[in-house]
Amino acid sequence: MRPTTQVLNPVSLLRAVMTARIHRTNRLQTRALLQPSFDYKFIRDNADTLLENAINRNVRNARPHRVGELYDEYRALLSQTNEHRATLNAASKEMGVLTKGGKPPKDQSVAVSAEDREAKAQAMAGLRERAKVAKLAIQDIKTKLDAVETQLRNEAAKLPNISHPQTPIGDEAQARIVRVNGDLYNVKAVPKNGIDTRDLSNAEFQDHYDLALSLGIVDMEAGAKVAGSRFHYWRGPGALLELALVQYAMTRATAAGFIPHITPDAARTSVVDACGFRPRSNAEDTQAGEAGHSGEASQIYRMTPVAEESHGEEHVADPLCLVATAEIPLVAMKQQQILNHTSLPMSLAGLSHCFRAEAGARGRDTRGIYRLHQFTKVELVTLSHPENSESELARLVDFQTALYADLGLTFRVLQMPTYELGASAYQKYDIEAWMPGRKSWGEISSASNCTDYQARRLGIRVRPSGEGCASGNSPVFVHTLNATAVAVPRMVVALLESFQRPDGHVVIPTVLRPWMMGMELLAPNPN
Repeated sequence: MRPTTQVLNPVSLLRAVMTARIHRTNRLQTRALLQPSFDYKFIRDNADTLLENAINRNVRNARPHRVGELYDEYRALLSQTNEHRATLNAASKEMGVLTKGGKPPKDQSVAVSAEDREAKAQAMAGLRERAKVAKLAIQDIKTKLDAVETQLRNEAAKLPNISHPQTPIGDEAQARIVRVNGDLYNVKAVPKNGIDTRDLSNAEFQDHYDLALSLGIVDMEAGAKVAGSRFHYWRGPGALLELALVQYAMTRATAAGFIPHITPDAARTSVVDACGFRPRSNAEDTQAGEAGHSGEASQIYRMTPVAEESHGEEHVADPLCLVATAEIPLVAMKQQQILNHTSLPMSLAGLSHCFRAEAGARGRDTRGIYRLHQFTKVELVTLSHPENSESELARLVDFQTALYADLGLTFRVLQMPTYELGASAYQKYDIEAWMPGRKSWGEISSASNCTDYQARRLGIRVRPSGEGCASGNSPVFVHTLNATAVAVPRMVVALLESFQRPDGHVVIPTVLRPWMMGMELLAPNPN
């Protein structure tokens, strides 16, 4: 009797093919997931210090002592596995000798006589049983080993980077002022020409959003209709102003030796996580046994293709996320590489859109364009030799301050305290501009040294060479650093409020005018 053949209609056939492709793709993604290289011995041996560091950084779910316990358990299981594997190998070797009928080695415990077939059969049976027991033991231990390794990796991933010894301990109020540029914070009224603070009018400073509306350069209402609250359109001169800021930052960065890039606006969840951002919800972290990074809501947007939604989220092994900063794709482009020592420091500049949920934001920070879900930013990233990362951070901050000084802004540099560092940062500086319409300082950029936090998770190493380094030295993890050149909306807030005139015009900084089609002023729009 012939077997029956089931005939699929075209729709069912297409669905089956698509399902198979999705499962195949996700099997490949699972195999390709990044595995961090944590220094478990260091964590175990410095658990007290690392716990104190986590508490100082307000990370409450870090358990370095648990990492040490799991590491010891992992090593014990690994040792048992090796013992059973040695037993299995010895049994296999003895069985090979018996099968070939050759003379066993001198140290062999089983003597085999070619004439005694029964003894040979009994010896073979005993060896097979020994091998079987060893194989079963290895399989059993491997299950335990995999579970312990997963727990070990998850617990180690909760630990934030260590903090620079000079980092102030505490919340934002403990930030240390490093230097101040400009004196607009002492000016109580709008300069008559928008620039000269010695010749003031009687007009009070306007808020950036009132200015933007009167100038007609931004449309938040249309953005809300199309995409929801805190999305925007740049209009007319506003669009040119964004492009001018991007060109200004990219031109200066390129002249300073940064290689310009336009990056993807998306990255895999594993990549986002490896860079120190949190791509999962609290519920997902709890389900995965990770309990979240700090209990705060994730600021990351996740992407799911419509074609995959019907198959359920569980089928997506490593879904894409919208990037919160070009730092993520810039650093990750070097993942799983061993770099030539002569290529460092590697200085990169990246242009991208940035997407942030801004969960928890409220009050005046949500007014206008100060805090948006999508914005354009030019980001700087440096990959450096470990011994040079602190000097590279100073170079990044010097570049930023020169960039903002030439715009004419009043700003201050702050050394940020432990609560403000984020998971990846060893040391962080914020730069805040004085915003007279808001009557307060507002962050316009930051710069961070992440040491080897990201490199360990992304597998980015360099082979040391030169004085004091043997040519055969093993590769070491690079240090990664990042700094904002221009975050466009926040910079526009500072420019509008700083250079407004009593008649409602806003002076365009001289350094931006080459890209403003001859405009020197932003003029009120009567429409």
